Amino acid sequence: MTRSFRSAEFSRNFGFWSEDEQAALIDSTVAIGGAGGGGFQFGLKLARMGVSAFTIADPEVFEPQNANRVEGAAASTYGRNKAEVFRERVLDINPEARVVVLDSGVTVDNVDEFVAGADLVVDESESTQPEIGVLIARAARSRGVPNLTAMNVGFAAQVTSFAPTGPWTFERFMGIDERATIEEIAATGSMDFARSLPYVPPYADLRALAAVRQTDALGASVSLPSLSIGIDMLSSIASAQAFLHLTRRVSNRRPSPIWAPRMAYVDAYSFRSGIVRGGRASHVRHLLVAAARQKLGLNPLASYTVRDIDRRQAAAD
Repeated sequence: MTRSFRSAEFSRNFGFWSEDEQAALIDSTVAIGGAGGGGFQFGLKLARMGVSAFTIADPEVFEPQNANRVEGAAASTYGRNKAEVFRERVLDINPEARVVVLDSGVTVDNVDEFVAGADLVVDESESTQPEIGVLIARAARSRGVPNLTAMNVGFAAQVTSFAPTGPWTFERFMGIDERATIEEIAATGSMDFARSLPYVPPYADLRALAAVRQTDALGASVSLPSLSIGIDMLSSIASAQAFLHLTRRVSNRRPSPIWAPRMAYVDAYSFRSGIVRGGRASHVRHLLVAAARQKLGLNPLASYTVRDIDRRQAAAD
């Protein structure tokens, strides 16, 4: 039986949104680039909210180091493609859902397929691959579709969206030359944290951010640390913003989503939340607070220097 706003699965949603809004969610298609961490958890929330069609793209497989934060990572899924596991979880929630899997990730060859028919495009690609974020953003703009992006940091998360028209593009927000080719952007390496992280938690051990710019003893780039709590915050605030996007044609006294250059953040550890303007000024302001607290010995240490990482790897070997 085809699901509608009358289906029992959605009966507890009413009281916080309307039948027309529920119907809009059911009729929506969302494209998600990245099924690790935030993208996986966020997508499952949308499926429970009622979204019935997804395109999900991710070339990676689940590994043990994903288990601390990704809903789909478990002993039974290690070695399996993340997007395929996401599809299974969505179909377990809604057997009638349509889930298109792109197990090569978002590429130049399939980006048009990725955004085709989407009401909302979500960029949860790796910060180490800015070219993928630009590829997604440019495809969304060409189709006239909003592009939402969210990032977790510590016990917090932040979210914004890029309108299909207007001066604030993904590239401008991230400090990337809008005339650059995808190949040129790929050669630049990781995102600039001063652009992508306007909110830095005041309790942060800044040695961890410094380590991310380095390589370990094996020559591998150090990954950005990530907690399940931060992923939960990301999926919550991003799905709330997605709700506003997907129900925007229903007149129900709702606010507009947060659009760049503004970015909303929520921190479960410090009980802080707010809206900041993206860019270096906000990043530096929050960074200076964290640096001052660390110098005064107020911030907890987090065991994430390159020496810490190498020591744990040596012990595991």
